[in-house]
Amino acid sequence: MKRRTFLKGLGGAVAFAVLLPLTSWAFPTVFPHGTTIYKPDKCWNGYTVFGTEVPDEGTVLIDMNGTVVKQWKDICQAEHPPKMLRGGYLAGTKRPKPDKKGRLWGDEHSTDWVVVDWDGKVVRKVDKAGMHHDYQFEGNPVGYHVPGRPVDNYNGKVLILSHKMAKNPAITKYPLYDDYIVEVDKDNKVVWEWLASEHFDEMNFPPEVKKTLAKYPTYSMTRTPGVKGGDWIHVNSASYLGPNKWYDEDPVKYAMFNPENIIISNRQTNTSNIIDKKTGKIVWQIGPLYYRDSEFVFNGKPVKGAYKKLEQIIGQHHTHMIPKGLPGEGNILVYDNGGYAGYGPRNPGAHWGWSDARRDYSRVVEFDPTTLKVVWEHSAKTMGLRNKYQFYSDYVSSAQRLPNGNTLITNGAVGQFQEVTPDHEIVWEYISPYYTQNGNYNLVYRAYRIPYDYVPQLEKPEELSVIPPDRTLFRIEPTKK
Repeated sequence: MKRRTFLKGLGGAVAFAVLLPLTSWAFPTVFPHGTTIYKPDKCWNGYTVFGTEVPDEGTVLIDMNGTVVKQWKDICQAEHPPKMLRGGYLAGTKRPKPDKKGRLWGDEHSTDWVVVDWDGKVVRKVDKAGMHHDYQFEGNPVGYHVPGRPVDNYNGKVLILSHKMAKNPAITKYPLYDDYIVEVDKDNKVVWEWLASEHFDEMNFPPEVKKTLAKYPTYSMTRTPGVKGGDWIHVNSASYLGPNKWYDEDPVKYAMFNPENIIISNRQTNTSNIIDKKTGKIVWQIGPLYYRDSEFVFNGKPVKGAYKKLEQIIGQHHTHMIPKGLPGEGNILVYDNGGYAGYGPRNPGAHWGWSDARRDYSRVVEFDPTTLKVVWEHSAKTMGLRNKYQFYSDYVSSAQRLPNGNTLITNGAVGQFQEVTPDHEIVWEYISPYYTQNGNYNLVYRAYRIPYDYVPQLEKPEELSVIPPDRTLFRIEPTKK
C-alpha cells in the first residue's frame, strides 16, 4: 500500500501534510550500498531475489557479495513480490502493456501472473490475475525455501491474492477495493475463492472501529484507471499453514491449524486471521486491539494476559506460520511495522480516527499462536540500541526463517536486508541501490533467500567476507581542485 493514500472527505492540503512520509528526520544522507556486512561462516548462504519497485529495473538476483547474477526487467515492474523456484524459474507479474498495471481480478487493465524460465520465456500464465502482495504454490506453504518442501511445483495449484470491487453497506457506503483470494488448478480453473468483505461480521471489530471505518475506509484511487475504492483491510500476505506440530498432535483440538487453512495479514486493520479452507470462515484472529485487558479467545476459551505478552502490533506485514522443518516451526512470525494503521476514536495524532494507532519503530516478532507468548523478538531494543527508530520500516517489509535458525529481514521502506542470528547479530546486510526517479526512494517489498542449487544455470559464487570500516573513523576525503 502506498503511504501517500488520499482519503475521501479530507482536504487535499491537510491530507498531503499528514500522509507524506516524514522526510525531515536527521537521518544520514551518505552511506554505502550493496553488501555492507558479510560473515560467511555465520550465514545461511545462497542467492537473494527481490523486486526493485523501479519499472525499468524489474527483478534482480544477487549473490552474498551483492553482485547481480541475473535480472528480469519485465517481471514485477513495481509490483511485488517476485519468487524464485528450483530450476532457475521466476514467478511474479508481467504487464501485457506498460500501462496495464492494475490489481483487479479479470480486469482488462490488470497484470498477468506468470512463471518464466531462466531466459524469460513464459512457462505458465494466469491472464489478468491482478496479483498483489502474495501467492503460493502447491507443495510449499509460504513461498520460501523449506527443507523437504522446495518451491518448484509451478504446474500445480496456485493461491493468488488479488482484488475485486464490492459493496457492503455494513462496512461503508463507499465502494470497496476488496481483497480477493483465489485458488486455481493446473488448468487455471478457479477451485476456491474468498472475498474479505463477506466475512466482516466474523472479524470481531468493536463499535468504535466500525464507526470510523464506515467514514474513512482508506478510500483512494486504484491502479485501474478511473476506479476508486476503499482499501479497507489491505491484506498483504496470504499463506497456507502447511503441515505443523499442532495439527499433528491433535487434529480435533487444533482444527484451526489444518494444514490447508490460510493465514492472512491485514495491514490497515492491525489484524491477522486464519481462514478455514473448507468453510471460508475465520477461525483465529489477533487484533485489532492489543490492550492488556483485550480478550484473546482460543478454542472458545479466553487466554488470560495474552495481549499483555504480545503487546501492540501496528500495520504488520507477512504474518505466517513457520513451516515444519525450520527452527521455530509452528510459531507465528510477523514483521510488526509500527508506523500508523487501524481505525478508532480520534486522538491528537489521528484527528479523524483513521490510522489511529501509531508508533515510530518496528520489530520482528515470533510467538505461540495458542497463547500469544513471545518466543523471539528482534528490534532496536534487542540489539542494544538506545534509539528504537534505528530499526524501522513504517510499511512493506518481511521476515523469512532460514534453515540454520537465522532470520532474513527486509526493512523495506529503506531498501535494507539483514540476516540476523537468534542472538541478534547482523551477519549479512545489503542496501538496495535501486532508487525511483519520482520520490527518490529504494523501497523493496520483500526479499527471499534461496539455496544455490535452485539455480543450476550458475556456478556457486566465491564467498568473500565484507567487514565494514570503523564508522567513527570513516571519512570522505575532500575533492582537490
